[in-house]
Formats: sequence, structure tokens, C-alpha cells
Amino acid sequence: MNIYLVRHGTTAWNKAHRIQGRSDIPLDEPGVLMARQSGEELQRRNIFFDTVFTSPLQRALKTAQLLVPYREPVTDPRLIELSFGIFEGRTTFDLMEDPDCPFTNFKKDPEKYNREAEGLAETLDDLMERTSDFLTKTIAPLARKIPSDHNIMICGHGAMNRALLMHFRGDNDLTDFWGKGLQDNCGIYIISCEVKDGNVSYTTQDICNIFYDPSLRDQIERLL
Repeated sequence: MNIYLVRHGTTAWNKAHRIQGRSDIPLDEPGVLMARQSGEELQRRNIFFDTVFTSPLQRALKTAQLLVPYREPVTDPRLIELSFGIFEGRTTFDLMEDPDCPFTNFKKDPEKYNREAEGLAETLDDLMERTSDFLTKTIAPLARKIPSDHNIMICGHGAMNRALLMHFRGDNDLTDFWGKGLQDNCGIYIISCEVKDGNVSYTTQDICNIFYDPSLRDQIERLL
């Protein structure tokens, strides 16, 4: 079984560097376009999906619907984005101006952010726990019962997807949480699952694949 792990398309809050978290922000026009183009390119390459899981937030749900229009997505609350609590809705520029704000450590020191976020926002420990539950109780049983050549898609968010990638790689060290950085909007990591003696193992590509027009990507990067 192959897993295609997708981050949602762009939103107006992405462009404004505003913390979205659980805020239910819709895709903007480029976000819709990159998702639609990605879906068309996947079909052109004869890559089709048997099951699609998505966060219930509309930016992820709409991305999933545009990527795989022939399959009804299954929403799962365990795939929702990290809740940023009191930091949500504020811009990263604003938050980074305060050296005492826990958010200043979100990228540079995830372990410290995890400690300081307690009581203010959802912790990374909480995020790791619920994403582990999704893989253990939903994905692993699915891998054991469907053909090895089947493809599934998981459509989620920047931080939530990083937690899934940590689990796929068998890494629980929060210092490595961000790996090579934030996943591109509509970027796709491909993870292969192997089942042996009932045990499920995962192999993750290091490349974040882009299936939409690169010129659109360049245009979006200038806006972000």
C-alpha cells in the first residue's frame, strides 16, 4: 500500500503569515488551482486512489475533493491541524517580536515550545498522540487487509503532517520535528507500507513531490 501525504492548498492566511491552526479558512484562488492541477496530473500519470482521508477543516477537505474528485473523502478529527490556542489568528511577524512569547520557539526549538505551550495551546505531545492513534487504529489495519498496490491519500496540514512523518520514520525526538522544513502547499510525500508477519513498516521518500505547474509555484512563493 502506498500513502500520498498532502498538505492543503494555499489560503489568504498563508499569504498574510497568519497562524491558522483550527481556524476554518477556505482555499484562495491559487490554492484551488494548485489542487485541481495536481489532481489532473496524478490522473494523467495513472495514479488513482482507493481511499482518501482528510482533516475536517475546509482547506484540507476542499483540497482532497479537488485532488480526487471521483472518491468521497473520509474526514477524521485526528487529522485536524495543531491548535495554536491564544496564538491563533495572529501573524508570525507579531508573535516573533516578543522574545518571551513561546511561539518564538515553535520552529527553532520544538521541545521548548512543547513545554511552554502547556495550558496555552495544544502541545506537540498531544499532536503526536492523536496522529499515532490514527496510524495504529486506522492505517495499519487498512494496510493489512488491502492489496499492496493500492493507493491511499491523507490530506492535512503543516504541523499535523510533520507529526505523521515522524511516526512513519519511527522518530519520537521532537528536536527533529521539522526535518527539512515545512511541507509545500499541495506538496506530496509518498510513503510505502510493507506488511510482514502482521507487522506494518513504512518507508518515506525524502522528496516532497509537486504535481502542479512550477510557474504557479513560483507565483505563490512570491506572495508568501
